[in-house]
Amino acid sequence: MQETKAQSERRGFDRVTSLNEAAKELISRSFRVDLLALDAMVQSKRGGGSLRGFDEVSSQMRSWSRDLHRELEELRHLSREVVVNVSTASKEDHLLRLLARAAASTGDELATKAVALRETGQTERGQQLNVRWRRVLSSLGDLDQLGMMAVVLSRSAMIEASSGNPEQRAQLNDVSQEFYRNSEAVVAVLKALLKVMRQAEP
Repeated sequence: MQETKAQSERRGFDRVTSLNEAAKELISRSFRVDLLALDAMVQSKRGGGSLRGFDEVSSQMRSWSRDLHRELEELRHLSREVVVNVSTASKEDHLLRLLARAAASTGDELATKAVALRETGQTERGQQLNVRWRRVLSSLGDLDQLGMMAVVLSRSAMIEASSGNPEQRAQLNDVSQEFYRNSEAVVAVLKALLKVMRQAEP
């Protein structure tokens, strides 16, 4: 039983680490896309009416990057809650083992009841932690959908970039490709993170 709890604690800390690492990369991607989109909007406006479609897609990519950043902030908030819960549960498990050994060695009935009461509280905390993990998975699912939307937008940008003159097409195609690379990277990070989260479910 003790080994199982230790494994559960390790799993919890591993999941938190994976969340934090992925969130850092995704936030970096969202800033990159925001800057790309702003530059693309400026370039498309220079092209006049011929690049309205590209301007619209660039504006949508910028909105997407902000939506991504907002969702990631929510995920980080959930992650901080989970860190506190996992850490508290780990400390409480250690204390419970000490109290259980002490109660067993003395045979004191009150001590035994006190241990049982703390165990009930620990079970409730474990249930609350599972609820928070489900919220994390739900948030990741929303982010995954957002990532797929970016892939669609970046492909639209490639199509719209072809409406400019040769010089514009060369410049805007580079931006479109960069949109695509970043959106694909976001999707890949989220898919990998979701896999880790689901495999680590109790």
